[in-house]
Amino acid sequence: MLGILYRIYEKKLENEVFKKTIPGHIAVIVDEMSSDDLIKGLNRFVEWSRTAGIKEITFAISCHGMCEIEEILRNAPGKIRLITDGKELVFDNGDSMKINFLLNFGGKREIVEATRELAMKVLRGELDPERIDEEMIEKHLRIPSEPDVILRASLKLLDFLIWQSIYSEHIFFDIDWKNLRYIDFLRILREYQKRERRYGK
Repeated sequence: MLGILYRIYEKKLENEVFKKTIPGHIAVIVDEMSSDDLIKGLNRFVEWSRTAGIKEITFAISCHGMCEIEEILRNAPGKIRLITDGKELVFDNGDSMKINFLLNFGGKREIVEATRELAMKVLRGELDPERIDEEMIEKHLRIPSEPDVILRASLKLLDFLIWQSIYSEHIFFDIDWKNLRYIDFLRILREYQKRERRYGK
């Protein structure tokens, strides 16, 4: 009986959430955990996001074992970018959803890399320094698009997407990542929909 009531509530919540504005880009900060729990949680979250119509997800992960994750991502659906210090891999597996994985890669490092690249273009005579503005800097960031909402399942990587997240909504949830349920995902979207985004105004 409780299972039936749970599914009825879940469906009601789904209908309520899907009628309102869905974020286009969600970013998630995930704490380090076992590879199995991490991959299962990522797969669930991607499928829920796909169902909701979310177009882009960025995961910030503090972990090791990149090679194992790399093998899993090779056949995963989506336009996938795996970014870590000094390395970026791209897999286009025929799906419109963009999925970015930042492994041990913070926002400070991202801005330093963009600044260094622009400086090298100036030194080579390819770029007039007077032309450098916010838009040009954004084009040189690893993740150029701004997330609508950042979900924090961890307090680590606090410099995550420093430039892009200035107007993002931040939602903290105290549920262990590996135990996150679809109904929790829907509640997170509902919480986002309750926020009045001011974009710094």
